[in-house]
Order: sequence, then structure tokens, then C-alpha cells
Amino acid sequence: MLRRVLLGVVLLVFSGAITTALASDQEGEMGVVVDQTITPIGKRFHQQFSYQRHYLYPDTPYSVSIHEQPSARSGSIITIRGADTQIARFVLSFASNWEDARVQSLVQSVESQVRRLKLLNALVDNPDLAKDGY
Repeated sequence: MLRRVLLGVVLLVFSGAITTALASDQEGEMGVVVDQTITPIGKRFHQQFSYQRHYLYPDTPYSVSIHEQPSARSGSIITIRGADTQIARFVLSFASNWEDARVQSLVQSVESQVRRLKLLNALVDNPDLAKDGY
């Protein structure tokens, strides 16, 4: 009986040490939104996007970058990249009004795609889980 109690206490202490070690490993990591925009419209979009992303996902470890290619005809072509791939690409026109709800939905979409891509990269990089012969 005493052995079971001691074994339970040791297991509780050991499991607590593991969870604190895992939490401390993930603590310093925080994702950023890299600004590679040029025009004031692109800068304003970057500010809205980064604010909403840090509001909705304050502890996300994934970084994304916003690239802008200005166009005199239609506005700016915005490309959002994360996990070394293109996630979203759209035209940000001069007259468009990016309200908070629209930016929030874009942030949620980008975040879910980045998480999915990171998971797929982790599975494909593992030779035990990769497809054989396809």
C-alpha cells in the first residue's frame, strides 16, 4: 500500500516536471508579421492584420510575411506567405475598406493554413511517416 502511494507521488512529480519543461521550451517563441509593404495602403493593411493576429492569437509561434506589389491600375497585389509557401494572394484596391470583420476572417484563415502546413511539413519530413513509392 505504501509503495503504491509513493509510486503515485513520484509519477505526479515526474509528470509535473515534464509539463513545465515543455511549457518553458515553448515560452520564448512568438510569431511575428513581417512587413514588406511599400505604399501607405499596404502599411495600413499590415497594421490591421498584425493587430488582429496578435489580438486573436497572442501566443502563436508561427511567423508570416506580407509582401506588396504596387500596381497603378488596380491597387496593390498583396501576398501573404508562411511556412515557406504562399498562403493568400489578393488585390488591395485604393478604394477598398478593410473593416475589422474582414481582416479577422483573413487572419483566421491564414493562421489555420499555416498550422496545417507546419503539420504537413512535420509529417512529410519524418521518414517513418512519409509515403513510400508514390
